[in-house]
Amino acid sequence: MTPAVRTKKTDAARTAAPGLDRYLAAVRDTNPFAANRVTEPSAYDVDVPAIHGTAFDRLVRQAERARGAPAGVGVALLGGAGVGKSHLLSRLYRWAGETTPGGGPRACYVYLHNILADPDRLPRYVLKYVVSRLTLGGRGPLFETPLFGFLDRAIRHAYASAPPGDGHSSSALAAYRSFFDVPLEARDVYEVLFQFYRHARPERADDPSRRRLASEAIAWLSGDEVDSEIARSLGLKVDLTTPAMIVDDAQVEQVIMALARMASMSGQPLILCVDQVDNLDPEKLRSVVQFLHALLDHASNLLVITSGVKQLLLDYCRQGVIGESTWDRIAEHRVDVNRITRVDARMILEARLEQFHEPFVEMEEVRHRVHEDTLFPLGCHWLEERLADGIDFRPRDILTWARDAWETQQTRIGELGNERWIEEWPLAKTSAKAPEPPVDIEAAIDAAVARKIEEQIAQHRLHPGSLPPDAGNLAGLVESLLAHCADDGLPYTFRGIERSGKTRGKLPPYDLLVHERRDPDGREVRTGVSFITNVGLSATAALRRLLEDDSTLDHRILVTDQERRPLKVGPQGAEYYRKLGALGQGKFEHLKLDFEQYARLDAMQGVVGMARSGDLEIEAPRGTIRPVTDAEVIASHHRQDRYRQHPLLRPLLTEEPAPDTPVSPARSTLNEDRVRQYVMAQLAWRMGSTANALAKGFVEELGDPRPAVEEVWSQFKAIAGRMHGEGLLHATPHDDDLFLLLRK
Repeated sequence: MTPAVRTKKTDAARTAAPGLDRYLAAVRDTNPFAANRVTEPSAYDVDVPAIHGTAFDRLVRQAERARGAPAGVGVALLGGAGVGKSHLLSRLYRWAGETTPGGGPRACYVYLHNILADPDRLPRYVLKYVVSRLTLGGRGPLFETPLFGFLDRAIRHAYASAPPGDGHSSSALAAYRSFFDVPLEARDVYEVLFQFYRHARPERADDPSRRRLASEAIAWLSGDEVDSEIARSLGLKVDLTTPAMIVDDAQVEQVIMALARMASMSGQPLILCVDQVDNLDPEKLRSVVQFLHALLDHASNLLVITSGVKQLLLDYCRQGVIGESTWDRIAEHRVDVNRITRVDARMILEARLEQFHEPFVEMEEVRHRVHEDTLFPLGCHWLEERLADGIDFRPRDILTWARDAWETQQTRIGELGNERWIEEWPLAKTSAKAPEPPVDIEAAIDAAVARKIEEQIAQHRLHPGSLPPDAGNLAGLVESLLAHCADDGLPYTFRGIERSGKTRGKLPPYDLLVHERRDPDGREVRTGVSFITNVGLSATAALRRLLEDDSTLDHRILVTDQERRPLKVGPQGAEYYRKLGALGQGKFEHLKLDFEQYARLDAMQGVVGMARSGDLEIEAPRGTIRPVTDAEVIASHHRQDRYRQHPLLRPLLTEEPAPDTPVSPARSTLNEDRVRQYVMAQLAWRMGSTANALAKGFVEELGDPRPAVEEVWSQFKAIAGRMHGEGLLHATPHDDDLFLLLRK
């Protein structure tokens, strides 16, 4: 560096705006490139419309084509891992949410991911997932959900724009029925949709009886059973001996077809995006695509986008997992997402840096640096060196490289101090580093898998509609996870599992039959597992079948989603439950899962699916990207004893009693109001920050004795999750942390 240049930079540093220290604190504490993948469609993704613009335009054209079309439109979104397929679906989500001149969104958009129900019950779970997404998982007032929104516009259209009131009069209901003249097999669906709309209206929000009826209408539309008296209030003709619920896959189709038709009255196509469909094992994949094929043939105003790694899906076609006619239908239109150019790579980085610098553009030193080098503080020279002679690239790799380069600058600031870093940038060098020790691949995989499990659990926590309570999905998760545990060399007594199906039209006494071989005598142990998320008659019947099973079961296990769909039966069901409990110690156990335990099952299998589709990677060594296989994820689960640690899987893997849970030491509880004020104040002058970085800053402001950052961090994440639910900020899970932004 010449003396003249050095003097100029020193003067600039000394006369910098007073907020420069705050800017450098943001550089030290925030990495705008930490997240290199989209885990959920969001209004807050940093986007460059020109990248994959042609592919996006094709998706939009197909959405427009689907609007009002008499048959569904199938699109396959194909590309390698890490090229931006999920990012493109998130862009389509934002397009769908744009307001039209008529006042509603462009499209009704439903994003489905990680569908793991057993194949026989998979269509019902897809329905539950769709309805859960359209009702925001029950979070917030029902009249603010997408389902109510397009029903409101559709029903007002049916009344020729006249306000329908609460639909109390017989003439109002008659007008609705006349307008939506539907075949006999679909009338119940339209009846319950109307009753949901009637009871969820904003003027009825404070009426508990109305709220309950609206919630029960959602339950019925989701495929769950509702009480007979409730069913009658919803306009269903039922008797006391028949469960009030959707009875078969044909009626499942009718609900989705009705939703698509209602959306069409607002000029909105119904868009179902099934992302990372290649995560599924072949049997479940076959069931999903067959259902989507039937739906496309029967529904109008519907666009189904099936997204996955191109080579994997084409291999499944060649192997016959996806039939030729089915592939032709769901992939009627193929949209390829390719790797990006050098110019695209630069635009991605500039877009994120522009957002990062936005709060600081009035600072002369920052504005000067960005004007000199649009990639400050990474540097254009750094990018050219990193891209070298490459021709095309994965966006995920570009973001990973930028993350590492940003961390290098953070290290330099720590070594040099603020003023010297500014004046010597970009020529400052870090001190020589000791050679890195050999990489422990297993440890790196274990850490990556643990982080992704926590990320997926956090995703469900923030978006509960992405994991609706469902017996079929729970059974499918348990079956898939136990299948990883059948090898002889593993430390389990588990030896095999059978899925139970109907026999001569009758339902089985349990959903899964688990076989164990107890050591040292080698005696076989048999466990029947029944999953119940319904209520009333079907739950009572399930308890009776479990009780009256005449096979020689050693254990009967009942599993319920206690937090959201607890066991609810009448006097007869309660008597069956009492008799099951009287079978004796170890003969019957009721496992009541909370949301966190359900989400952990889903996350464990979800990370296996990520690896199967090539979507899980580690850097070993740093800067060298290596995919992790599904077998390596399963091996990590075994090494970390994740299977036996789960309260539902443990009794199916070993006859040993659960170890005593150590009592956690008492921890200090933060003042939540103070945390909220701190978070909002910090985010007001940053593009965003991680919960971890905010927790560190918060601890520094506390007096002695200071709590551990880890302890504060966990509380910050919980509080940030609540603030996300309240609409104060937007949280995005990344590994075991949350990235936080103020809501726009």
